[in-house]
Amino acid sequence: MRDSIQDKEYASAQAILNDFSSELYRETMRLVRPIVSGENVVKHTPAGVTVRSIDQIMNLPYKEQDLFLNFLTELVVTKKKRDSEWEKFMQMLIEKIYSNEKFRTQFRTLEKYFKKLNDKQQLQVLHLSLNKLNSGIEGVRREINTRLWSVGANVQELLTIDQVFYFFQNLLNSIPLGKKLNDLEWKKINRRLGFGTYLLLRLEAYRRGKISLEDLNEDLSLSRSFEPKDTYIKPSEYDVALEIFGG
Repeated sequence: MRDSIQDKEYASAQAILNDFSSELYRETMRLVRPIVSGENVVKHTPAGVTVRSIDQIMNLPYKEQDLFLNFLTELVVTKKKRDSEWEKFMQMLIEKIYSNEKFRTQFRTLEKYFKKLNDKQQLQVLHLSLNKLNSGIEGVRREINTRLWSVGANVQELLTIDQVFYFFQNLLNSIPLGKKLNDLEWKKINRRLGFGTYLLLRLEAYRRGKISLEDLNEDLSLSRSFEPKDTYIKPSEYDVALEIFGG
């Protein structure tokens, strides 16, 4: 009986999000400030001074990561936002970060020196950030797939968070990164970065019990406005998946 309880806890979304909480903290930082992925790009440029800020943010002690993410989730526990608001959401998030004295200077420094990079260097940083994000999320999804086959797995819950991550990856892959970024392309990039950040923080809010599984399913319905390359499993199709995994 005890083994069965342990298996059920291990094969839950809560357990996976707990096990990967530090990774998801870093992925969130890559969205909010992509320059944190480009340490090797910036170290030999006028932006090299940011390396210290990058290290401080990406290697924050776990307890401080947890407190910071809890602080940020306050923005995502209300009703879902309209399609046109994702750029504004990112602006609101930055303003909230700036209200925190501990992080204000570091995040402002990162923003300042990202703007000092030339177009080619900014593109290199964005490519690095997106590739690292994809790699990190793929690792989480592989773990979800492993635990789906565990005895007592909460299949519907695991499928839901997997679909959020799956759409998140499609969202990243839809970000336009041409040879030169004009204002329109930056608008598209910021819109997607805003929604991607929202999704990761919603998963963090779910881990903390601030929102429900149904709330995450509603988030998936927002994906239609971004036209991902592939479709995801709709909640109405979960019964078929449950049969496959024996849920």
